[in-house]
Amino acid sequence: MSHLDLRQALEFAHYARLHRGTTFVAALGAGVAVADLLLDLKLLAAYGLPGVVVVPRADAELAEVARLEGLPITRVEASRPGSLRSALAMGQVPVVPVDQGPADGAVEAVATALALELGARRLLLLRTAHPALDDSLRTGHLTREEVLERADEAGDAGAQWRQIASLLAAGVPGVVLLPGRPGALFEELFTHDGAGVLLGGAVVERVREATLADAADLHLLLKAEMARGVVKPVSDRQIAATAHEHLVITIDGLVVGTARLAPYGTWAEMSRFATLPRYRGRGRARTLGLALIERARQLGFADLFALSVDARMWRFFESLGLEAIEREALPASWQAGYDFARPSRAFHRRLAP
Repeated sequence: MSHLDLRQALEFAHYARLHRGTTFVAALGAGVAVADLLLDLKLLAAYGLPGVVVVPRADAELAEVARLEGLPITRVEASRPGSLRSALAMGQVPVVPVDQGPADGAVEAVATALALELGARRLLLLRTAHPALDDSLRTGHLTREEVLERADEAGDAGAQWRQIASLLAAGVPGVVLLPGRPGALFEELFTHDGAGVLLGGAVVERVREATLADAADLHLLLKAEMARGVVKPVSDRQIAATAHEHLVITIDGLVVGTARLAPYGTWAEMSRFATLPRYRGRGRARTLGLALIERARQLGFADLFALSVDARMWRFFESLGLEAIEREALPASWQAGYDFARPSRAFHRRLAP
């Protein structure tokens, strides 16, 4: 018998709480069937996330069958906004049918209008293929400015970038390009890694001190790094107890990265670097590292050190002005709790004369 993954259940519950009070609108492109997403819709309704799904009219009959089978799905015409809001208020997932030819874009046009009318947090575009996405951009985040830079591309890719730019200009706060496969909706909205590419959405980015209220976010950020063996395993209780030693980087209030400054007498250790997969590769780890160095100076630490088993982090620490040092030269209070069997390398930077 398989065991229930309670940590994954906590992840789902965490994102359900984050999404509370928000709405999403999803548009199913050509070749994406409601039948492939019935379990997604049932799960989203079960977690109480209000969402609207816009589909070609020919595919809407299956939604009615699902409703008759007891799924919390209801068919609502786009011309009846009152019925749409009532369905959302009752915890149902409205499926909106639209008359559309093979490639006339009516489904996405109606979805955009509904996203603006409902003040949706995300417009999710599900397609079997997205011309705008190449192998370098399967998951991630691009700003509005970066979308505009790509709008000059030729062919179908350029056309999709221009379409997305127009959606953002119309007032849609964030567009997500998703693969049209079972599970994509749920993974995007309820998991740490997501399932697609977020376009737009980020406005305010800042670094701040973490609080106990951030403990759940810290756990989700660190769990993947602990699973890879890059971050030393730590319990939820230990994360909560040391939350005040972390800095976090946020985008529009969402915690997307963290790092910790741990005291050892006159020394301090930089550790527990982690960033949400979608927001990596933009220098945010470096921003956190520089902020930790400044924090260490302000707190009066004389020496700063860091360790890692990951060669990429070795280069990262060197880029912050740290130099290789023997682990045996680090503070005795740190050595007493460290497993020297770990194949880590240590780095050091003197902060005070």
